[in-house]
Amino acid sequence: MGKVTQILMLLTLLGLMAACQQSSGGLYFTSDRDGNYEIYKRDISSDEDINITQTAEDEYEAVLSPNKKWLVFRVGPENNSSIEVFNLDSGSEAERFPISRGSGNFHSPVWNGNSDRIAFVGEVKNQGSKVFISGVRDSSPAKLSDIEAAEVGDWSSDGESVVFSSDDNERLGIHVRNPDGVNQRQMTCGADYGAVWSPDAKRLAFISEREGNPDIYVMERDAEDELCPTTKDSRKDVLRLTETDEPESDISWSPDSKQLLFVSERDGNKEIYVMESSGNKQIRLTFNEKDDYSPIWSPDGRTIAFVSELDGDPDIFTMDGSGQNQARITNNDSADTHPRW
Repeated sequence: MGKVTQILMLLTLLGLMAACQQSSGGLYFTSDRDGNYEIYKRDISSDEDINITQTAEDEYEAVLSPNKKWLVFRVGPENNSSIEVFNLDSGSEAERFPISRGSGNFHSPVWNGNSDRIAFVGEVKNQGSKVFISGVRDSSPAKLSDIEAAEVGDWSSDGESVVFSSDDNERLGIHVRNPDGVNQRQMTCGADYGAVWSPDAKRLAFISEREGNPDIYVMERDAEDELCPTTKDSRKDVLRLTETDEPESDISWSPDSKQLLFVSERDGNKEIYVMESSGNKQIRLTFNEKDDYSPIWSPDGRTIAFVSELDGDPDIFTMDGSGQNQARITNNDSADTHPRW
């Protein structure tokens, strides 16, 4: 076989692999277009919306596992929800199963990097609100901590730290703990929430109201928060990245850990901005009179999905990292929200 033929065969194979990867990719979101909240997938290769869950119950806030094989999401009303997992490889059998146990309000599910464990918050009557850890097929989740938890923020990419926030006045702030229940640490001691690890697991970005207005802060993994009474002298501090009179929210790290997407109301309504992880070069990406929010980077860092209420109801849009090439993904009179790659 000649070298030219070998090269042509290799290029053909690579093209088929790329096409396969593209066809298996997609953007997941929540929609109430069929009368209740369900999880949909936009197939990128065909521009087709596929109803993944198809039940009479409300299903929402889906999070795709890193290996793209599982979806975890909330089921039921927001004051009495459970956590379920859907096997995306189950085909027509539609395999799904609960991982929360008992009745209560379960929310904020996040995956570990290996796609085999999930952390979430469970608010159970007479037991308070705690963080739980579960295996994908485990119906008996383990309690991670006795601290009252408002939300689970994120699971570090190295698998070593689950970060969660507490609004308990005695333990107010952001906490981290090893997923096996050891080495707990309180990282901040203010009205802090929305914590997200950088993809390289070296820094933590979060929202804080310690100065009265929701702003974005960032800290290195071993930094000390001056608000904590046990703070020692340290060269690594909590850094304030935004300082406006209007709230910021919806943090999303770029895959290379160099930039942060966020939402700000500094110009009169919710718009999407990007900045360097140092807080420099804050650039507005969307310019609409209606609200834009929930931005999230694609895994390759080339595309940003977000929600816009341009037509008076939430729809899913995409754009590139500079805010250009904006494209509408959904277009209907229903609410399409919570995009996830």
